[in-house]
Amino acid sequence: MDTTRRALLRAIAAVPFAVTAGGLSVPSVARAAEPEYRLRMYDRDGTPTGTTWAAAIQGLITGQRLGVAGLVGDVLGRAERRASPPGDWRDGAGSAPQPDGLDFAFGWDTSAAYRQDAGGDRWYPQGITTSYDAHGGSVPGSGGRKVALVSWYDKQAGGNQGARVSVVDITRTGSSSRPRYDHVLLVVPTKESGEPYDFRVTELHAGGIAWAGRWLYVADKDHGLYVFDTAGVLKVSRGSTAAARRRARAWCGYHGGDGTYYAHGYRYVMPLHHVYRPAGGSAALRYSQVSLDRTQGATQSLVVSEYFETSADGVAVRWDLDGAGYITAERSTSVWPLRIPRVQGAVCVGDRTYYSANASLPPDGANAGAEQGELWLQYPRGEKMTAPRGKLSLGPEDLSYQPRTRGGSLWGLAEHPGRRRVYRIRV
Repeated sequence: MDTTRRALLRAIAAVPFAVTAGGLSVPSVARAAEPEYRLRMYDRDGTPTGTTWAAAIQGLITGQRLGVAGLVGDVLGRAERRASPPGDWRDGAGSAPQPDGLDFAFGWDTSAAYRQDAGGDRWYPQGITTSYDAHGGSVPGSGGRKVALVSWYDKQAGGNQGARVSVVDITRTGSSSRPRYDHVLLVVPTKESGEPYDFRVTELHAGGIAWAGRWLYVADKDHGLYVFDTAGVLKVSRGSTAAARRRARAWCGYHGGDGTYYAHGYRYVMPLHHVYRPAGGSAALRYSQVSLDRTQGATQSLVVSEYFETSADGVAVRWDLDGAGYITAERSTSVWPLRIPRVQGAVCVGDRTYYSANASLPPDGANAGAEQGELWLQYPRGEKMTAPRGKLSLGPEDLSYQPRTRGGSLWGLAEHPGRRRVYRIRV
C-alpha cells in the first residue's frame, strides 16, 4: 500500500462516526484533504513586460562582451585553491569520530591566502550536488572529469554578498587526493532603463542545491526554488593590480569608473535564469533543502524537504522534471512525512529515503559540545523511524547520492568553522 493511501485511510479512521436514521454508521466526513503544494515558474522580476533574466544574460554576453566560462576548462582550469587533508576528525572542542562508512573526505584550503574557507566565520557551506546528479557521471566534453558543487551563504550583516558555489574536481578520490577548487558568485542579472546590462548579489541562504542538466536549483526557505545557469557562467575582472584587487572586493556588477564588471573579487559569476515560487492556493512549505532523484526510472525529479528545530511534522515533496530539466507541472507529484526534526538533507534512492539530521543542540545553542549528526533511513517512505542508521559529521548539512557498481554512496558536508569537511560514505 502506498504512503498516500495509507495516510488517507488513517485520516478516515480517525473521523467521528454518526448514526443515520436507518441505523447504519457512516463517517461524518468523507476523507481528510491532502495538502496541495504548487510551484509556478517566473522568468523575470517586476512587470510582465520587463526584461527576462535570460535576455539580461544574453545582453551581458553580446552587448557587454562578457566571456562565457566552462566549469571544467575555465573555473577548474585556473583554480588556485587546493583542498586540505581531512585530518583525524578530532580537531578541537566538540571533537567527534569520523562518519560511519567513510569512503573519502577532504577539508577546505588552509593556506594563508585562503584559510577563511576552512575556518572563517563569514561564509558557511550548506548544499552539495555533483555531476552524478547532473549527468549520471562525468561532465560531458570534459575528458571524464567529475565535479561537485557546494553552496555557501554569507553570514555577515553589513556588505552581504549573498551566496556562492564552489566548483570542486572530484575525479580522483583516493586517500591522498587534494582536489582543486574555486568559488563562483551567484548573481541576479538586471537591466534598468538607460543603463547597461548589469547584475547584483542574491539574497539566498542556499540551504540545499540540486544540479539537473544545465540548471542548478537552489532552495530558498520562504520563496521556493531559484534556478541558475551552469552553462552561462560569466568571466569578470578581479583587478589588474594589487591595489585594484583590494578595491574590487567591494564592487559587484558594472563599475562606471572604468567600464568594467567586478564580483567582490571573484573571477566568475553564475546568473539566475528563472525561479519557481509558491503558486496561489499552495499549502505552506519550507523550501529548506532540495535534491535530485534519478532512481525512479526514466523520469527525474526534485525532492524538497523541510527543516524544523523541534517539530517532527515536516514533509518531503516531489516535483517531476522534463528532459530539459524544467518542472513539468505546478502541482507536486507526491508528499510524505519526515517523522524526525532537524532534517538538513534528504535523498531518495529507489524506494528508500536517507536523511541527514542534526543531533539536539545544548541549551545555550552553542555547538562546542554538540554530538555528531545522524543518518536516518526511511523505508518505505513516510513510515516512522525508531533509530538512526549511523553517525555523520558534526554540523551535517545537505546530501547527494552517487550510484556505485555495488550499492551506492552519499556525499555530505560539515559547516562549522575549523571542522568543515566534504565527505562521502557508503550505504
